[in-house]
Amino acid sequence: MRRTLAACLVLSPVVLAQEPPQKVVSGELGVDVTSQYFFRGILQENQGVIVQPRIELGYDLYQAQGEGTLQSLDLRFGLWNSLQDGPGDDTGGIWYESDFYIEISSKLGQKLGVSAAYWTYQTPNATPSFSKGGTPVEELVFRVDYDDREEMGESVSGGLRPWVLLAIEVDGQRDVAVNGHVGTYLELGVEPTFEIGKLGDDPLLLSVPTKLGLSLGDYYEDFNGGDDDFFGYFSVGAELSAALGFLPDGMGPWEGFAALHFLLLGDNNEARNVGDSSELVFQFGASTFF
Repeated sequence: MRRTLAACLVLSPVVLAQEPPQKVVSGELGVDVTSQYFFRGILQENQGVIVQPRIELGYDLYQAQGEGTLQSLDLRFGLWNSLQDGPGDDTGGIWYESDFYIEISSKLGQKLGVSAAYWTYQTPNATPSFSKGGTPVEELVFRVDYDDREEMGESVSGGLRPWVLLAIEVDGQRDVAVNGHVGTYLELGVEPTFEIGKLGDDPLLLSVPTKLGLSLGDYYEDFNGGDDDFFGYFSVGAELSAALGFLPDGMGPWEGFAALHFLLLGDNNEARNVGDSSELVFQFGASTFF
């Protein structure tokens, strides 16, 4: 008995070292700074300092052990905020927006990703321009992503990574139309990525995020809720990103980015933007993963 117990005490650390517990919880913590804030082409703020912190936690529900259709299943919770000191904060402080979401995502095969999420958008400082009456907005959001890196080969090393997103407002509306209706939004996008050099020992990446936002019904209404624009906005950007390897190891892995986006607005979004049909938006930020 003593020999058996002694053997267990000696061997247990070895076994634990060889088979560490599998990580099932992950997360992201980040903050962005932007020169202007447009929500799907709808102007929210274009003055003052705009800081947008976020946090997301993910739980690994399932991971396939081999070949199969369903490769993974994940549950995610997130909080996203916008803090603004421009004119939009006059009604009660800088906390303009606070969003919460819960999402189920999965990977089908080696290339296809699908997700379904519930989002709620709120304005803690009760800004009337946030939504119709400044009330919370609730959405169901569905997204499909395709990993095309094999097809693109060396021409675009990071692939185009196309996606389709469908958002259905179930309560409230973000277009602030007086007599408006809940709407349905469609987004088509690609984000080709290229490695253009090194930042220290880490790759320096250039991506070109490109999005087209459309109304499938009552999403981009005019101020009176009558006319609805099918075309909401088009945006194309240039984004540089890299790991921040100069930070101490104890701070964890951090990534930084800087980006410039060009926006072309549809008629009703142009009216909300005081008659300007196009804008340039500069952004920078950093995030860490755990």
